[in-house]
Amino acid sequence: MDSMVNRVMRNLRIEGATVALVKDERLVYAKGFGYADKENKVKVEPYHRFRIGSVSKLITAIAVLKLVDEGKLSLDDYVFGEKGILKGKPYDKIQNRNVYQIKVKHLLNHTGGWSLITYGDPMFIPHKIHKMDKVSYPIEFDDVVRFVLTRHLPYRPGTRFDYSNFGYCLLGRVIEEVTGDDYEEWVIDHILEPNGIKNMAIAGNFEKDRKKNEVKYYDYSVDNQQLSFTGSGKMVYKPYGADDIEMLGPAGGWLANSVDLMRVLVLVDGYSRRYKDILSKDLINKMVNGVGGINQPLGWRSTRGEHWWRTGTLSGTSALLTRDEKGYSWVIVANTTPRRGSFPGTSRWAIREGIKLVKSWPSHDLFEVSE
Repeated sequence: MDSMVNRVMRNLRIEGATVALVKDERLVYAKGFGYADKENKVKVEPYHRFRIGSVSKLITAIAVLKLVDEGKLSLDDYVFGEKGILKGKPYDKIQNRNVYQIKVKHLLNHTGGWSLITYGDPMFIPHKIHKMDKVSYPIEFDDVVRFVLTRHLPYRPGTRFDYSNFGYCLLGRVIEEVTGDDYEEWVIDHILEPNGIKNMAIAGNFEKDRKKNEVKYYDYSVDNQQLSFTGSGKMVYKPYGADDIEMLGPAGGWLANSVDLMRVLVLVDGYSRRYKDILSKDLINKMVNGVGGINQPLGWRSTRGEHWWRTGTLSGTSALLTRDEKGYSWVIVANTTPRRGSFPGTSRWAIREGIKLVKSWPSHDLFEVSE
């Protein structure tokens, strides 16, 4: 395993990465590679925390489905309007009446009816929102909501898949409205900490906001300088200040170490060999096989047979979480955007090859000793 992960590090020129692997719901491998902080020569350890990008969507989906399991929410609940969950400002300037047909399940499976074609991803266009709607910086999520809802809805909800970070940020608001609690605090108190997951949090935006044991991020892509989202007019190093990670929270803002990500995965992997799933079998089935006419998974990026996976990408972040075949599950997260090459493709190949090379796995469960 070490050898194969090191090949990924060399081939993609990654500064630091964390890997953890579960077999039959036992944590049998957890290791850091390279540098958490290249400049200060701090090496990655399994306790180091990384931004996980869109792997955050799996966390949000689990939280929503937990509320469904508890009878506090339905997948068929409407999101907007008098019959909906989100009422009043800033949800009261809806341009297209089809918006009133958006249900919770449509946000979960990216069929809310929005498209990225016209204006781009609304979670990443603060300067366009500032200019078009004449709102002041910093752009807040309420401003994004007004920008989206006062414009045309290209598709009827439930009829077309179109990947939506905005939809998952709305799910954060849905969770807050239903629970009466802050999204991050509710997820920590009701999903994470009760299951021994103690190191996850929403990440900060700037290098000065790095949390305890958080790595530094490196972006070697050609466009790693960008205008600050704050409206300062200054060009910034993209991992720190180009995007509002905190606002992106439910869709892409979580911070985690590899061991805690494996703890999350075994809670919804459908096995219950050592750890009981926290969702009913019916909802695990809906997560994997989808709901309604468009059978897109909920939270996961793709689910085929026993192979379920979720990617996460931000400037300086590359992540791949996998519930694989034959009882294996694993995660790899890097603190680097490579100049070239496919992080998911290279990583998936390397770790699967590494698994083939291991003749026998240890019998211990590192979940029982990890903090």
